[in-house]
Amino acid sequence: MYSIAPCHVVTTKTITTFKIDRIEISLFKSAIITVILFDSTGSLLDVKFVNITGEDYSKWSADDTYVVEFVKQSLGFSSVIAPPPITEITIAETHVTETTTETPTETSAETPTETI
Repeated sequence: MYSIAPCHVVTTKTITTFKIDRIEISLFKSAIITVILFDSTGSLLDVKFVNITGEDYSKWSADDTYVVEFVKQSLGFSSVIAPPPITEITIAETHVTETTTETPTETSAETPTETI
């Protein structure tokens, strides 16, 4: 192997799902949430820790979806927006009868004029 000066490598990863793995609670005070991030193939990309403290912790009641939404907001994720339902539109066919009116074309016959 050959030594080189440290060099930064940037890799872009696309997170498509996450899982809340563990929640460590300090009663009446805070919680540390372990969040595992995955790509579309289910491969593990990263592990993050999200802290809930103070007023945010107080808002957490029996509804655990609060924690899921808190994690999304803390990590800057947005929910998947479902596409609007497809609406079928039936178009009735109408027959149109085309009528034309012809105007007679006038023809003028030129008569020669003489100049004296």
